[in-house]
Parts: sequence; structure tokens; C-alpha cells
Amino acid sequence: MKFILILVICNATCGPQFEWPQKFDSFYDCARMGYKAAELRIAEFGQTYVDKNRTSILFSCKEIAET
Repeated sequence: MKFILILVICNATCGPQFEWPQKFDSFYDCARMGYKAAELRIAEFGQTYVDKNRTSILFSCKEIAET
């Protein structure tokens, strides 16, 4: 089984979901990348933007069938 990482950036409302291009062999690896990707994106936005817009990043790992 493989897992895909889905990220969503939210301010007042949430934007469209983004599917991470890499597939993961375990839920653990997917979840770790979700936390890393969210932290890096928040840092890119910067404190002023995040505080002003109340930005958050949600993520989930979905199991997919191997093809």
C-alpha cells in the first residue's frame, strides 16, 4: 500500500487541496513530511502574514491502491 499527502492552506477560508508529488511507503513517512511541509510553508509566509491572516495548513495522508 502507498500513501499520498494532501495539503490545504487556510486563511479565513481554505483554498484548494494540493497533492504532494511524492508517494509514501508508510503512513509514518507521509505524516512526517506533512508536518515538515506545513512548517516550511508557514515559515515562507512569515510571521506578519500568518498573524494578520490567521494562516494555517492542514494535511492528511490517504491510502491508495498500488498500480
